Amino acid sequence: MPAILTIRDLQKTYEGGFQALKGVSLDILEGEILALLGPNGAGKTTLISTVCGITNPSAGSVTVSGLDIHDDYRAARALIGLVPQEVALEPFEKVWNTVRFSRGLWGRPRNDALIADVLRKLSLWDKRNAQIKELSGGMKRRVLIA
Repeated sequence: MPAILTIRDLQKTYEGGFQALKGVSLDILEGEILALLGPNGAGKTTLISTVCGITNPSAGSVTVSGLDIHDDYRAARALIGLVPQEVALEPFEKVWNTVRFSRGLWGRPRNDALIADVLRKLSLWDKRNAQIKELSGGMKRRVLIA
């Protein structure tokens, strides 16, 4: 089975010389779960940011389903979802409107049928008209995934 995420000799050195990533290499197969553990400053956030295309590496490569995150940025980025540690959603907005708005932020067309399908799959359909502030932390993270 091919890797869904491949990282090869990934390095990141920030201005001032701090080396956050030192030759990270790994393969993640479809269906596998990965936990990143380490002390503050170990490079966890830098690794995630680099995989998502937010931070540029100093050296090395990252591919998502065979797509290089730099050469095929848009196609690779379309396959990546990131749920940040801090939930930053408008608390008084409704779930449906939040998901519809976020599609526009990523250049996705308005597609109410798709939004309905995704909300059902994430067990959020019954909350589609609820304000974000009414949701549990787990539900808010599912809205971010949607």
